[in-house]
Amino acid sequence: MALAHPRIVLVTLCLLMFVPGIASVPPLDRDESRFTQATKQMIETGDFIEIRFQDEARNKKPIGIYWMQAVTAGWLTGEPHNDIWAYRIPSVLAGIFAVLFVFGLGRKLFDEEVGLISAGILASSLLVIGESHIAKTDAVLFACVAAAQLLIAEFFLAARQGAPQPKVRYSALLGLAIGIGILVKGPMILFFVGLTVIAVSIWERRWGWIMSMRPIFALGIIILINVPWLVAIGLVTKGAYFTEALGQDFLGKAMSSQESHWGPPGYYLVSLLVGFWPGWLFLAPGIVYGIARSREGAVRFLLSWIIPAWIILELAPTKLPHYPLPIYPALALLCGAAVMAGVRESRSFLDNTPVKVGAVFWLMITIALTGGALFYLPGAYGDGDSVFLWALAVPVLGAAGIAVLFLLRGEGENASAAAIAAGAVFAAIAFAAVLPRLDKVTVSQRASELIARSGALPQATTIVGFHEPSIVFQVGTKIRLSQSAVEAADFLTKTPNSVAMVESRMDAEFHQRLTQQNFVAEPIGNVKGLNYSNGRQVSLTLYRLRKTGP
Repeated sequence: MALAHPRIVLVTLCLLMFVPGIASVPPLDRDESRFTQATKQMIETGDFIEIRFQDEARNKKPIGIYWMQAVTAGWLTGEPHNDIWAYRIPSVLAGIFAVLFVFGLGRKLFDEEVGLISAGILASSLLVIGESHIAKTDAVLFACVAAAQLLIAEFFLAARQGAPQPKVRYSALLGLAIGIGILVKGPMILFFVGLTVIAVSIWERRWGWIMSMRPIFALGIIILINVPWLVAIGLVTKGAYFTEALGQDFLGKAMSSQESHWGPPGYYLVSLLVGFWPGWLFLAPGIVYGIARSREGAVRFLLSWIIPAWIILELAPTKLPHYPLPIYPALALLCGAAVMAGVRESRSFLDNTPVKVGAVFWLMITIALTGGALFYLPGAYGDGDSVFLWALAVPVLGAAGIAVLFLLRGEGENASAAAIAAGAVFAAIAFAAVLPRLDKVTVSQRASELIARSGALPQATTIVGFHEPSIVFQVGTKIRLSQSAVEAADFLTKTPNSVAMVESRMDAEFHQRLTQQNFVAEPIGNVKGLNYSNGRQVSLTLYRLRKTGP
């Protein structure tokens, strides 16, 4: 599968999968809208030190992602900076860079063909595609981990092969990758790269190579990147940032489940069925290959990247599907190496019972995913399926069937190309043709459009019973989130030219309060749908005071 310009091919593949939907899929609740709203407030106020969501301090994640989003949204959009696509550009770029870094890792650990297949498998994985569409920290952390591991592999292999110590620029770039990773998501990057270094050193019974990375020099760069803002935020918040970010957010998630995000051990193995699709078609060959070649330095490096971090994540009480994303590059590289070994060697890692059983199971999951995305979701949350969507299912299922056929025939390269094609087509269809049409779950978007049509300014708008962050981002920072129907009614009577959006469960109390004050509200419009953040059906009615007199 040698190509004349593999990086151009990979970038093009990424663009085909990562770009569709970044403008048409509305802001997501809750994390994405919290990040984008805080970034928008930085642009509005010119304060790029403190992180706030409306009037509330958001002392959870460091500043890095907000700065990145502020650059793209501030430069590429005008007021009121509500264009969600501009905030998603850092994640799109991070996904592309991560794929290119994995290509480089494949070339370094194995050869160019392994790098190309592995990068393609990674790029087409649903979790990678999804995170590359979302304006939050995880895609950027993913890219930083991939970059750091590429540089660490350079030092590890040089020491193992007795080659000269890599040049000082590699140490500088390592410090840069880790420094940016910390500035984006705190110490999580150290968890992944640190465990890899420790595990492979224990396995190899060699520790001296660590000093070849010039860790003191790299640490100096990490400090230069992070300390100025840390000092500034510490002074501005009088230390509250560190108490909340480290004590409550980071350690809280490590010690107990937060925000109902609990899962049993094995949660992430099950999540691979979706997150690492279509790449897990080659996971069984990858496991067999990893066990058979565990004496090789490249394989040991990848297994040291995967196993310790995976075990700890499975045992941690707080679980979210994207947490193992920084491990996905190593999985993809094992899969790519197994595919090419099966093509080149007399012993095929593709011709065994687990691989054949896994291929059949993969095809069943593919049919289920396609049916769920193209038929169930539009029927349940949109305007129904259509002949158009049925037609779009044909290339996905056709490519998937071809991938399984090639794999069962032992043609790993062709199987990987077909599987990657299935993932690419599926992603493009899902993000461009399906998700934007799920009107029943786009409550915030339709509610904000109704408010805009009413002509009310954000500061003259209140909402009660529906406080998802996306409504703040789309309506405006100064929207009032009332805590009770009484508060919403009082706001409406005391604020000129105002409107109030009231959830149906609070409607009676809202009108009762207005009646007590001799006011009557008239409805402007209504929005109904599913609040997918909590699974509840909502009905939001927009009111204004009825005019009296001539």
